[in-house]
Amino acid sequence: MFSTDLIRNSVRRNFSLIKSSTVLINMMSSLTMNIACNGKYAIIIFLSILLLFFVVMDINLYISLQSTTLVGQKRIGSQYFSPFEPLSMKLLMTDPVNHYIFTPLAEYFDDVTQFSKVFYFITPNMISFTHLVLAFVAGKFVSSESLGHRRLGVVIYHFRNWLDDLDGVVYRSHSQTKGIYRSNKSNIGYYIDIYSDIIGGFALSFGILFYLWKCPPSRFNHSVLPVKLPDTTPQSPERQNGSPVRKSFPLNFLTGTERPSGGLTRKYIFWKVFCFGFTLIVAAGTWDKVVERYTYVFQSEFTDPKITALQTEALHSTWMWIIILMWRVIEGQALLQMVLLSVFIDRVWEFFNFMQYLGIVLVIILNIVSDIHIRQVHHILGIN
Repeated sequence: MFSTDLIRNSVRRNFSLIKSSTVLINMMSSLTMNIACNGKYAIIIFLSILLLFFVVMDINLYISLQSTTLVGQKRIGSQYFSPFEPLSMKLLMTDPVNHYIFTPLAEYFDDVTQFSKVFYFITPNMISFTHLVLAFVAGKFVSSESLGHRRLGVVIYHFRNWLDDLDGVVYRSHSQTKGIYRSNKSNIGYYIDIYSDIIGGFALSFGILFYLWKCPPSRFNHSVLPVKLPDTTPQSPERQNGSPVRKSFPLNFLTGTERPSGGLTRKYIFWKVFCFGFTLIVAAGTWDKVVERYTYVFQSEFTDPKITALQTEALHSTWMWIIILMWRVIEGQALLQMVLLSVFIDRVWEFFNFMQYLGIVLVIILNIVSDIHIRQVHHILGIN
């Protein structure tokens, strides 16, 4: 009798365990299928992982910065690229996507393939003109009414961004300054690269503008996908009751249904895009000036040990790190990454509405804070 009860209880426990495992497996399978079939969830998960990656890398960057100075740093011999050494003000204030993804990819590509040496006849200026052409191609795709084409335009523009990093890698290799991230304004290539970036940004902005002109967003309808629209197609026998058909706007890579249009004038849409473009230009231009001023302060070598100690203390200060982080988030390339993401997830109009005045206000405030901080450091170090 005792053994019979023991067996019965064991069978019940095993059955309960099997049932619980089956429920768990079904839940996991359902979640996996939802993620695989619904691009929205896949993008949310990908962006969450990417954000976590940037946070971890920034923590490592902060730790690396606290243990070093920026004076006389350079890459040693055949040392592979690291986003944490050698450091410079330009690299510290570069947006995370370029700092942790595009720049390492360009550096590793050159290290592995010896591109700059094997194809020594390919100059940085040739690469700059190539990514300029690609910017126009991306702008053309971004102006399309097809969501899939716009996403392809985003991918092309990202490849253009990688080429923008590659031309810097090739320049540093040819000039024997590999690993030194500092702008050389005495070289004509600097201005070719700068104006290629500016014109490329204009090409992308006009592509977005033409798309919004062709498919103007509704003034009142900013529904979260998917939405319900009236069925305008001939009804099947199963749909004779006249109920609305759910038309989803999937986040598939090469397909996608457009949003309903109407409600806003071209002049109003142009003003929205112009506000973002103006913010982009101001952010990019002032970032370059601020980087130059900080480079002079923190990468200049002083003979007086007391001044050097003050220089290091100012570099390691909390305020300096906060300013670095803020510039990494709202400098020109960072804003471009944001607008590319908004195009990819079909939320560019919402992004322009959000950034219309907030963006330029943040850029102005950050410039004022940076100017005050630089003047304060100049006073402490006794620099004119």
